[in-house]
Amino acid sequence: MSEITEMTAAPSSGRRSLLKLLGGGFLGATAMAAGVDGIEQAQAQAAEEEFPRLWGSALVWIGNSPADQSPSPVIKCPFFLENGQFANAFHTLDLANLRMTGRVTGSISHQNDTIYPDFSPSIAGGVTQGTDGKQYFLSCGEAALASGTGIFKDVSRVIVRCKYKVTVDRQGDILLIACVDCVAILVRKSQAKA
Repeated sequence: MSEITEMTAAPSSGRRSLLKLLGGGFLGATAMAAGVDGIEQAQAQAAEEEFPRLWGSALVWIGNSPADQSPSPVIKCPFFLENGQFANAFHTLDLANLRMTGRVTGSISHQNDTIYPDFSPSIAGGVTQGTDGKQYFLSCGEAALASGTGIFKDVSRVIVRCKYKVTVDRQGDILLIACVDCVAILVRKSQAKA
């Protein structure tokens, strides 16, 4: 048995409502006329205009501790390149004042150059239990960087996402044991959003 598909056009007021739902204006009309693929392309184009691409202008480092360290509120972990080679870089995290003042500090260094991004306005973190039953401290933040030397010379923004293996002592202080997964994205000035 053959199936007959009937296509009817919605009244013009219905089309206007649909275009408003799609974002209205030229973008919505263009996307609607182009179909589903057109919607995806229009969304990608709008996102690119609003958020510049980072992959052509950013350096990505991945942190991972080679072994557990003695539990401490301060930790230093190595960074690696995307191909797994050591990046001659480290990052630190200092939670010594977290419970008392809420202040978290840290640094990122490459050879003899070090930066201290101020993640205070955007830092988010919390302790959670992993599926393996261990406790982890998850943190993320973004900071503008006014100046730096060496590899950090043209960096204007630093974005970090980290997962640390931890324990919590009797006073509620988080003691860091290992950097499990950490990513730092160093965005260069030429592509940073104004």
